[in-house]
Amino acid sequence: MNTETLAAAPSTPLVERDLPVLQQIPGHYGQTPFFLTRDMLGGQPIEIAGGEISDKVGKPVAAPHTHEVPEIYVLMSPTPGGAVIDVVADGQEYVLASPATMLIPAGTVHHFVTRKAEPGSYCLGVLLTGDVAVAEKVPTAG
Repeated sequence: MNTETLAAAPSTPLVERDLPVLQQIPGHYGQTPFFLTRDMLGGQPIEIAGGEISDKVGKPVAAPHTHEVPEIYVLMSPTPGGAVIDVVADGQEYVLASPATMLIPAGTVHHFVTRKAEPGSYCLGVLLTGDVAVAEKVPTAG
């Protein structure tokens, strides 16, 4: 964290209670639940989206898409291996079993499908927005 970011940080604790905030994101099939956006908590340079995935087994939540900023997937479950997702990033397949994290570099075409998720399993996307507004785009053919 640089000193400019530290200088902009609030001097008192801030709380957000009306969560998640649902947003329609290009490339995603439904509204995406956000637990932290740049508009919250004094404008921090990070966004966190995602949620519980036990009802998403075999159902992709997004088409292949990109972000202009890096994204970190955080996969968690009550027991080790209780959640498994298949991630496709720039055409390469990765299998993540909880607990796991994965960095998706900015500009990488990516999506994932939940293959296994016991109740209480979560996949979060942590967008490292810095000073860049998050913009997503669906890849075009050609």
